[in-house]
Amino acid sequence: MIFGYTIDFSDEPLLNFSSRTSSHNKIQVKEKPLPEFKNFTDYIPHSLQQVRYGFHRPMQETKGRQVEWMMEVKDVLKLVWFPDSRTIGYEKLDGYESERLRFWVYHTFLPLLFQMEGIYHILHVGCVEVDGKAVIFMAPSFGGKSTLTDFFLQRGHRLLSDDTLAIERKKDGSFCAVSSWPYHRPYREPEVLGRKTDNFVTEPMEIAGVYRLMKEESDASVNITKLQGIEKFKTVHHGTFIPLSFLKKEIFEFHTAFAKAVSIKQITVPWDMARLNEVYDNIIKDVRS
Repeated sequence: MIFGYTIDFSDEPLLNFSSRTSSHNKIQVKEKPLPEFKNFTDYIPHSLQQVRYGFHRPMQETKGRQVEWMMEVKDVLKLVWFPDSRTIGYEKLDGYESERLRFWVYHTFLPLLFQMEGIYHILHVGCVEVDGKAVIFMAPSFGGKSTLTDFFLQRGHRLLSDDTLAIERKKDGSFCAVSSWPYHRPYREPEVLGRKTDNFVTEPMEIAGVYRLMKEESDASVNITKLQGIEKFKTVHHGTFIPLSFLKKEIFEFHTAFAKAVSIKQITVPWDMARLNEVYDNIIKDVRS
């Protein structure tokens, strides 16, 4: 299950996971002729590639729901969402490889699709399970999210996300976490999902809290501080996935509501691998308190 959905690579069956799910929660990925688009963003650096997005109408007029749109990874592939058939169509370019298809579908296209369709809100975070609840790690790139996530996995905690996490807002206004994909990447390598893990959460999960990782000198003490007000909003906002202009209002409203509803704290992280156990112990103690 990828974000609670079965993704069917019909032309690349070796990419599929075996899964039982209803057709309603199934998205097909298929090579097919793609429509032409007239409106494009500039190319944006992403995972050491150049990526742009295409729409039939100007971006300021795009509502985001049930519309065809395109993502192009320069010289690698093009992906298009066909909402009527619930299909992601793709076109191979010179640099195409099947594993690159899976990476760009999982890592970038699906999170943006779910955000645009209003199914989930997406955060660029790490997330693990502790005592049946989701614990979220927020930090800038190279800020220690993946390293700390891996440390928790090595101690038997289940994975929800190593990169992008889906947040579902329930009818009562509360929020739950929805896992992304069963891979984690405790190292830096572009266009690679990482190591597959079977210790993966497959059901929506209540959120215990968010921890903002604050990088400190190797001899610093480990402290946890509860954040309030604008600092909570800033922490969540820094976890924005891809801030397309027509989604800014929706993202702002979500971040405001999420920050109000969820416990958000800051933890100082000494930049020394030998002291990760102290960070781990402090988070476990805080969650259980």
